[in-house]
Amino acid sequence: MDSTGDAGKEDDDESSSSLNGVVPERKGSSSSETIQSALDEFRVRWQQELKKDGTPSGSPLREKTRPTGNAGLDRDKGNLSIEQQARSLFLQGSELEHSGKVFEAMRLYRKAVQLVPDIEFKIYDITKQQDQNSGTMDLEIEKLSNGLLQADLEDDENLENVDLVLRFQSLLSKSGKLFESASAADKMLIVTSAHFSDLPMEVILYILRWVVSSELDLKSMERFARVCRGFYLLARDSEIWKRACVRIWGVNVGHLKGSPFVTWREMYINRPRVHFHGCYISRTSYLRYGENSFQDQFYRPVQLVEYYRYFRFFADGKVLMLTSADEPQACVGKLKNRYALQAETLHGHYRLHNDEVIIAVQRNRSNMQSQRPGRKKEITGEYGQQTFYLELNIVSSAKRAFSQLHWKQYSMVQVRNDQERTTVFELAPNKYPPLYFSRVKSYHQESEGPLK
Repeated sequence: MDSTGDAGKEDDDESSSSLNGVVPERKGSSSSETIQSALDEFRVRWQQELKKDGTPSGSPLREKTRPTGNAGLDRDKGNLSIEQQARSLFLQGSELEHSGKVFEAMRLYRKAVQLVPDIEFKIYDITKQQDQNSGTMDLEIEKLSNGLLQADLEDDENLENVDLVLRFQSLLSKSGKLFESASAADKMLIVTSAHFSDLPMEVILYILRWVVSSELDLKSMERFARVCRGFYLLARDSEIWKRACVRIWGVNVGHLKGSPFVTWREMYINRPRVHFHGCYISRTSYLRYGENSFQDQFYRPVQLVEYYRYFRFFADGKVLMLTSADEPQACVGKLKNRYALQAETLHGHYRLHNDEVIIAVQRNRSNMQSQRPGRKKEITGEYGQQTFYLELNIVSSAKRAFSQLHWKQYSMVQVRNDQERTTVFELAPNKYPPLYFSRVKSYHQESEGPLK
């Protein structure tokens, strides 16, 4: 009995001395000494890792923290599943890591991974699902807080039969503002710079007149209207559309009262007119037969003739006409400026009459030829001055309004040696096909002046 008690006492003494870093002298076989040596080395490394944490092994903080956490975990182990225990350990480790206690956090992470190897991915999936549920709840709360405004926007009525101007006016009258900054980030910029909504209404409308410009770029104003409800209402300003109609039809614009149109914008859209943001182009091709060969009377050469006609209209009543064998890619750039200097370009004017456009363009061959060096005046003055008069019908297609010009009448008046000669051309369909409108983006890249 005494020997057994002494043996137990001896083991306790050895454990306490090993913890203090002192390896007692032992007797026994070589295998037991090897095991004891490895155990002692492990204890020494463990104490060194504890010292790296910065808190002494015997400090009150370490002794207080360790038993409390272990007691809490031991108490909850019986009531929690393995995955819940691993989740709790991982979350506690995350809190310790955020507070700067990395070593203690690593111990909890290791315990959690030992229980459930993929606990980190499972916690991520749970957190993501909670965020989605929270976002859905926030949307529901926002819809409820918006009240009547959201109910109006989500109404299932047919918007094609609704006047959007009156609809947007009623919606914006509740907020009291035509438009405002869209996000909090934009509101922060107001400290250093002004928002567009801070400008007076007169300045905003003047800017919009520059957007339309003197060339009547109404397509840009329609894109301006797509930004928000406030811009939509500004783009429907009656004064701007009235100025556009007056610039096109001049004194023949008439009045809204007694006309089939309700607004100036409706008149501009539905009344026959020509487009200014591109060219009307037609391609003509036909076969021309040559003379029989003197060697072979049965051989007669045939030549395919192909050329293009171009018309470019300007809002101030000017028009350019060009006939050339070059492709449209090479010719539309020549018609960008109303004061084109090419000799083959004819300058003139046009006016609108109901669904017709009447054009008068002129070519002065004597002046044109006399400017070329090495030419004789008696040869250059042979053709005299030529004026072409054209009448074309404005026709709409299924895809675009007023996109075609059909020939109605074409004549030429030639003045030579004080004598006038008139030639009326026969409008054969193969030589005078309809002209089709093609948009050219470069024509309205710049604004030369505001709409007046």
